[in-house]
Amino acid sequence: GGPPAGLDAETLVILMVKEPHFWLKSCSREPRNFFELQPFSENDQGRREDIPEKSKTLEHLFMALEHDAIIYPDAICLWNDVVRSYFNDAVYSESQAVVVRSEDFLFRFREVMDELAAWGLVEREPGATPPEPSADRAKGHFECRTRNQALEFYARAENRTLKFSAEQLAQLSRGLDPELLRRLAYDGADPVVSWVV
Repeated sequence: GGPPAGLDAETLVILMVKEPHFWLKSCSREPRNFFELQPFSENDQGRREDIPEKSKTLEHLFMALEHDAIIYPDAICLWNDVVRSYFNDAVYSESQAVVVRSEDFLFRFREVMDELAAWGLVEREPGATPPEPSADRAKGHFECRTRNQALEFYARAENRTLKFSAEQLAQLSRGLDPELLRRLAYDGADPVVSWVV
């Protein structure tokens, strides 16, 4: 596969991925974090009704939703579909794309930046001192954590499954693609150790 539509062969495509339990929590932390995820239900006549924006919660990611004109049984299937595309050379050429775990970007910022440079990421100012990771809240949003808060939160293994019901955890266990989890070191009883160690 060549470069994605609209990109030339010199563009390095950086594909960010987040551990799925933490990704679901991030998506549902605030209603606006649902972005283009549109959970819906069916009324008595079988017609689709979008869940109102301000009513969206974590539980809505475990039901049918629409994203980019595709209906998914739940957000787990969406995560699988998107992340699977990251490793599909017909979608993203291996010679032009790199997958970065967001946890590594958070816990190993300098190492990730060095690896990206090795892949061809060009410095804005050649020879300049490498940037420090931002300590501020992402996007300036109040609901986002500061860097220190994120380091503390994502370092605690119990935060990965906290606030999920037993049913939701079972749905995650059944639904997540084990090959993707293995490939990204998100498998095993405690994947948090793969980015904290």
